Amino acid sequence: MSKNDPHIVSSHTFLLLAHYATYAYQDILFEYLTNNKAVLVTKINLPLPELPLLKKIEITDSKNGKIETTRKITSLIQPAIFAYIIQSFQLFFTVLLSVNKYDVIIVQDRLLAFIAITLRTIGKCKIVIFYSHGVDRTRFKYALINKLYGLLDKISATKSDFNWFLNKTMIILRKKQHIDPNTCFWAPSTISTDTILRKRKVFNHKVVFLGVLNDKNGANLLPKIILDVRQTIPNITLDIIGGGELYDSLKNEVKRLGLNKNINFLGVLKFKDFSQILTNYSVGIAPYEDVFDTLTATSDSMKMRVYLAAGLPVIITRGFIFSDEIEENGLGFAVDFNVKSFSKAIINVLKNPTLNKDIRYRALTYSKKYDIISIYNAIFSKILKA
Repeated sequence: MSKNDPHIVSSHTFLLLAHYATYAYQDILFEYLTNNKAVLVTKINLPLPELPLLKKIEITDSKNGKIETTRKITSLIQPAIFAYIIQSFQLFFTVLLSVNKYDVIIVQDRLLAFIAITLRTIGKCKIVIFYSHGVDRTRFKYALINKLYGLLDKISATKSDFNWFLNKTMIILRKKQHIDPNTCFWAPSTISTDTILRKRKVFNHKVVFLGVLNDKNGANLLPKIILDVRQTIPNITLDIIGGGELYDSLKNEVKRLGLNKNINFLGVLKFKDFSQILTNYSVGIAPYEDVFDTLTATSDSMKMRVYLAAGLPVIITRGFIFSDEIEENGLGFAVDFNVKSFSKAIINVLKNPTLNKDIRYRALTYSKKYDIISIYNAIFSKILKA
């Protein structure tokens, strides 16, 4: 939306579909459309079989800016392949049998995009937007299934009316698929800076990790990183916000290494809670595993952008397009994926108050340029007017 037309979404109806793990742009879109008083917004979150934090399909409606109903549907979450099949049928018939029709369906993976395209053909919506995380070329164990996954991506992208993506490099793939660049939009995994506390003057020896506790996010390195930092900064603390498959093993490792006073597990927090405390740290870390043919490499880092919005210097694994942003803009440090590299960078930032203050100032300024409200305003203005 432009400044002269701030409520272009208010006369439209929207359906948001996602396999849901934790707080992400599904929630941000719902809040954006609700705050701008769209006629109807239906958000359907399906449990993500690989990370089934949801146990049921959750459906939430808002009408003219007010949340009216939330309901849940029992579904299958394991085994994964059957969960995806059962959930797909449940989703299709839930929307098909609903009295509601939608102007726009925004979907966040290729399977849901395919379902949305099918719903469009029978008149349940007018526009399908495929909001892609990226492409994970090694997602499945079997080559044939990965090929089918790639084919589904092509079908979903070419048959959707518009393609949004988190990572700029996805435009290269969409061009190879002969998709009109005018229907493609970069919408990074960022937030509204008005929704997070932003302090300009903070300096302490507190570090934070936000995210799913798994190998892909480098959570297995956390205890050893802090153990190494503690040799130089004895009062170092790390707060871990999140849950996942490594939660129990990490707690055991922390106890074994005698780090109970240095590492705290805060568990899974809602955005409204962690958004008010992140700015109180001096460093945010994102030790992504250095594998570059996975979804992470073709996606965007929400934790990085949330850290920046809170004003935190970011220490992140080098080699990703989003980690290049950190180095190129002086927002922290991109380092090798190992304990020593992360430890050295953390010590550097925590032993130098002036450096920390300078990076924090740049982070607060930089994040304003990527405020998601401005990005959605611009995109919806073009799409809905077209």
